Amino acid sequence: MYTPQIEPVSTITLPEPKVNFLILRAFRSIMRPFARFLKFAEPQILFPERMVDQWHDFNQGKTRLLLGFRHAYGDDPQLMVYTIHKSLPKYARKIQRPLRALSHVHFVYGTEVPLWSGKFVRWVLPKGGALPVNHVRMDSVGMGRIRKTLLNGDFPIALAPEGHVTHSSETVDDLETGTARFCFWCLEDLAKQNRNEKMIFLPISLHYRYHEKSRYTLSNMIAQMEKECALETRLQTSRKDLQIPQRLQRLGSKIIALLADFYATEDHSGPEAQASILEASLCACERMYSLPHDGTPAMRIYRVRSSAWDRLFRSDLTTLSPLEKELAGRQSGEAWYAMRHLETSGILYQVNLTEIPETASLEHYIEIANNFYDLMERLKGGTLRNRPNFFKKYPIIIPGKPVVMNDFLDLYRKNKKAAFEEATALFRERYLDCIAEYRNIFPL
Repeated sequence: MYTPQIEPVSTITLPEPKVNFLILRAFRSIMRPFARFLKFAEPQILFPERMVDQWHDFNQGKTRLLLGFRHAYGDDPQLMVYTIHKSLPKYARKIQRPLRALSHVHFVYGTEVPLWSGKFVRWVLPKGGALPVNHVRMDSVGMGRIRKTLLNGDFPIALAPEGHVTHSSETVDDLETGTARFCFWCLEDLAKQNRNEKMIFLPISLHYRYHEKSRYTLSNMIAQMEKECALETRLQTSRKDLQIPQRLQRLGSKIIALLADFYATEDHSGPEAQASILEASLCACERMYSLPHDGTPAMRIYRVRSSAWDRLFRSDLTTLSPLEKELAGRQSGEAWYAMRHLETSGILYQVNLTEIPETASLEHYIEIANNFYDLMERLKGGTLRNRPNFFKKYPIIIPGKPVVMNDFLDLYRKNKKAAFEEATALFRERYLDCIAEYRNIFPL
């Protein structure tokens, strides 16, 4: 049971980002216990030379480097921190190309992250040199900070080009062109200073594998969700009789039917029903803020989320009269309930609840079940922080082939928009190549 937020909170302002090496060294000493707490096994890096080579080139002043990691789960940034600080140096030694300098990155994160995260995250982000940016409003300060760091920072920059959790590790939707824009800005700035470094974008795909015994944990997890939906639980003792895809199909259809009743949509099954519910949930929260119903679902979600944060976190609380504070409390409560519609939209936009493959890998079924559990928790009032963590994960890190952004300079000088789109399309292609390489090594 989740408690609605009926009182606004003062806006959270973090200190200016600056790497604190003392804190960094202390945190590195506890990274392994922290990884075990998150149920990470030691990551396996495939084609480690791709990552190691780029790190050496950056440290030698040959390149400026931006890492773009997939954000399919909720804990990808934590995994990347561990990979860069612990796994990368180990693999560099293994291929006899040890790193001579500290392996660290400046992570780019959305300005909303400190609002929903805990005190520890708010404390550590600026001390790790993480860079905030607003996804919705024009953020000249945040953009300028990233631009300056990409040009002159002592460490590479890392970000998620998709801009949000995608809930799927083996599909790649449209990427934000902002990543390419950062790269081209860096090339402009390098040219102004008569510097000859190359600008490199390194795609990184993240995947989780699981022990075969996780099938039983998965079955129990589905049983818990079936109970929540008043569905008959079907547990078998034989692994081959667990009927995981059929149970997930039935569970997804039940959730769709419940949401169709809740939002009073006409369709109660199939893709049309999910599309209708997505539109209804978006319209429900947009009506509460008098926002237009136009734009892509992703942009509408960003827009509503920004409006909600403005009501939940306010900078004017000390100047409000007692009556104004009471009204601000009502706005806060309404924003919390509007966010429930928004959290529903965020999952429905990314996750298909009814098209469950009959033959798939264990990790794919666990991914689907995690997404279902995530949606159900959000329907009850939870957020991304309440994602399940029932399984020990065996991470697979796949650095893709680097993209040399200098190759697009001629096109950029002629047509910037076309250069953004062409470079971003190549980013997506490289991610798909990573997924294909993963499946070639770990077939279904």
